[in-house]
Amino acid sequence: MDILDELIDKFAMTLDSELCNNADYLKATALIHELSRELTAEQAKELEDNLGRLTLAVFNAGIRSGLRLGAKIAVGLISSDK
Repeated sequence: MDILDELIDKFAMTLDSELCNNADYLKATALIHELSRELTAEQAKELEDNLGRLTLAVFNAGIRSGLRLGAKIAVGLISSDK
């Protein structure tokens, strides 16, 4: 397993709980669910599936970017100690 994938798994639970405590995220989720009630069952499922894919992609990209930035900062700090 790629170390980045392993770190993503470790941070996923923490970040997921932060999202669940984010008022903007909760409001957007509620609005999307409300909108999906006006769609057919098939359309609502398709919307939910695509939003799940989008959320996962954004989540993974954010984590990877954050971890890379953290690694660069760590390398910079270690290098400046010499």
